[in-house]
Amino acid sequence: MKNKILKVVKDLIYWKKYYAIETNADEIERSINLANFTSAGKSFDFVVFEKNTAAPNILISPGFGGHSYVFAELAYLMHLNGFNVFIMPKHGGVMVNELISRHRDALEYIVDNYNAQIGVFGEGLGAYATFYLSLECNLIKSAAYMNGPVIMNEKKFRDAWSEGNGAAKRRKKIFRVAKFLNKIFPWIKFPIRSYLDFKEMIETKKENRIIETRLIQEGFFKDPDFDTWNPLSAIMSLVYTPPPKSLSELKVPTMFLVPLRGFFPSYEKDLFNWLPAVRKKIIEVDGGVFWMLSHPKEAAKIISEWFDETLIVKAVESNLNKINLYENVIKSRKISCITGGSIQDD
Repeated sequence: MKNKILKVVKDLIYWKKYYAIETNADEIERSINLANFTSAGKSFDFVVFEKNTAAPNILISPGFGGHSYVFAELAYLMHLNGFNVFIMPKHGGVMVNELISRHRDALEYIVDNYNAQIGVFGEGLGAYATFYLSLECNLIKSAAYMNGPVIMNEKKFRDAWSEGNGAAKRRKKIFRVAKFLNKIFPWIKFPIRSYLDFKEMIETKKENRIIETRLIQEGFFKDPDFDTWNPLSAIMSLVYTPPPKSLSELKVPTMFLVPLRGFFPSYEKDLFNWLPAVRKKIIEVDGGVFWMLSHPKEAAKIISEWFDETLIVKAVESNLNKINLYENVIKSRKISCITGGSIQDD
């Protein structure tokens, strides 16, 4: 059930100080509710911005280490555009296939309690999991991604993720031996900073860098609710989990937001070109990995417009088709009555 208790995080004030960039944090907080769903026998709370039960829905899935309230401002701004918006809880160092099942259970909660018009916005690890789910699950009606998705067991992805210095160089070294260690010690925990360097991801463009330096160094690094260690099994699942179905099975309208100074823009562009002939769109943004957090109004506008096109318009078209079908049935019945024919109902 929904309630106003904000105990998804340990520190109920922290997010208001560091993660509300362009909107008043108190204004955001007044619209927050919590909802609870169950997955694999465990109970999970996710943040909800509710419009009404008939409004289209967006499920946001955060990236590596982050929790729901990191995305509270972005979610609130999308909510103002007419959507029910739900934010998944932090992923908590589990393997990718478990995350996929957890997202499926969250989607089923939304269908059961709201309606079936659901789009997903996945970022980073959230994009990895929701993209795989979109290949096999008809609950996702539209999708938008940033800092992902990827084909995790693909050599092209591993090469792209290990290209460069800093954390990329460390990833390359780690993965040379981690595959073998994982068979013996899958429970060993590694610090996230050993393979992901958030400071390294801060934007180089001056005006963006000022915003993101505070966001990361004062926000992420000191946040008591961020994950800081992950078991080796979860880490290795990021680079060896195969997709549940072939890429050719994708039927979901899909948008890629590709930051020009992001993780691996060339890989993302290539992956986009490999997508089958579904409705798809790619937008290059003048930013880095954290663009959707440092520019939430612009990000919310782009993402909302995509879901306007692919969720709301699609729902209207579906209703019009039902109306046309109904009118044709009525018309055929009238013609049958006039000509003396008969129609048998199934």
